[in-house]
Amino acid sequence: MGTYFADLRAGPDSQLGSAPCRMADSPEVEALRQAESFEDLLALAKALCFQLRYREALTVYDRAIALEPENILGYRQRAPRYINTLQPEKAVKDLLKCRELGGDEADLSYRLGIAQYLAGDFEAAMREEEICYPLVDEEMGIAALYWHTMSALRLGTEPTLLRCYRPEMRVGHHTAYERVMALSSGSLPWEEMQTLLQEEPSDLEYSMLAYGSSVFCRSLGHEGEAETLLRSILPRDNFWISYAYIAAWNDSYSL
Repeated sequence: MGTYFADLRAGPDSQLGSAPCRMADSPEVEALRQAESFEDLLALAKALCFQLRYREALTVYDRAIALEPENILGYRQRAPRYINTLQPEKAVKDLLKCRELGGDEADLSYRLGIAQYLAGDFEAAMREEEICYPLVDEEMGIAALYWHTMSALRLGTEPTLLRCYRPEMRVGHHTAYERVMALSSGSLPWEEMQTLLQEEPSDLEYSMLAYGSSVFCRSLGHEGEAETLLRSILPRDNFWISYAYIAAWNDSYSL
């Protein structure tokens, strides 16, 4: 896995929440502060995103899109930053604009599913992940299965895509998604998942394991256990930009 963010970076309180973000510009941001062209504005936004300063980056994307309103790059780069700041309805709008402009369907449907999930439209989320699944390899397929299953469990309907899950799927680095699908399909005992949760050292992996387990527990009526799992995710914020962490934050303040 590559380097996703700077050592000095914004946290969830200022990006998912409403706390102020008081961070000094990195040299890369400072060098681009006078940006005026579409390309330079995208570069400035990228530099801000490397510091996880997504809310500031959004204002820069707005300026870039105003210059080239039919350029797909502006919308495609702005959309996930709306997800990263818990503005999923705006992310949906940008991703639909990308679809209108001929963007890659596998890429767009996957992220549309996540944005719709965060917006609470679980039926729409399922539809998008159903579009995505046959278009991608198993590494991305397990991610589509995860969010489709989470949506179905939240709705109390059958997670039909889960029928596609097989323990031998080639999931690459998406092992946490796979473990949750194993739990949901009945092939991983709950006791084994509890051990995985207790022993997981990575905040990124933990967010995916614990979030999926929380939704699974809640679907069975185990509200106390589900809430404990959900709350356990928030302090482990080293990789708060994961979609599972963002979903946990969203649920924690809305359920």
